[in-house]
Amino acid sequence: MLAGVAELIGLDPELLDDLKTAVSEACNNVVMHAYDGETGPLIVRMYIEPEAIEVVVLDHGSGLPPLAPADETIRGVGLSVIRALAEQADFRSEPDGGTEVRMSFAGQRDGKPLFHLPSLADADDHEAEWLSGDAVVSLSPISLLAGVLGRVARALAARARFSLDRFSDVYLVTDAIAAHAGRSAKGPRMSFAISTDAQRLELTIGPFVDGSGSQLSHQAPEYSAASALTMLSDQLEVRQQDDGEILHVVMVDRRRG
Repeated sequence: MLAGVAELIGLDPELLDDLKTAVSEACNNVVMHAYDGETGPLIVRMYIEPEAIEVVVLDHGSGLPPLAPADETIRGVGLSVIRALAEQADFRSEPDGGTEVRMSFAGQRDGKPLFHLPSLADADDHEAEWLSGDAVVSLSPISLLAGVLGRVARALAARARFSLDRFSDVYLVTDAIAAHAGRSAKGPRMSFAISTDAQRLELTIGPFVDGSGSQLSHQAPEYSAASALTMLSDQLEVRQQDDGEILHVVMVDRRRG
């Protein structure tokens, strides 16, 4: 996700490395310790402001343990690493359980900006309540989708043990969907969910403007979003919702037998 955003905003490579390291430390803490071996949500929120980038990592798990004055770790995570990389880092337990790690990274170095701002973003709705899956993403502006969707989908396709050829098909399908969203998104925010099983990936994404789904439901004579989706998807469905059309795509890798 961070790499996809960095591509859009021209993020300074050193700042991107700092972001990846600090955010990964906070996320790994959730994966390893928040739910005591059970499953639970890991929430990452990223805000690009004119002077800084803020990232929040949140879980609903067991919360922060009491810390001794000299203790620099939380369940194996080096707080000193996050504090050294972020301009500001705050750690707090949520009243109803869980931990919030809030990190802020300076947007300038020696008076020079480290990224350029994307177009104006929509208000943060925090949750895409109509979606569920292994990964649920809500982003604005729509231009972020091209860099983020493919990377998240390919990471999950790798976990689902897709073959190399089918892995490449995931790239083509998500690229086609991102291109379609650039023309047919309904509003300045796009949300998607991805679920996986062995050699199976299921993607739900929207909302698109009403009627745009007809552009994807028939085979096109030349390369287009429609042709890529119809040729490479095992299931393609356009669903109508109150706030627009939702695209549902299933890809299965049968090449592994």
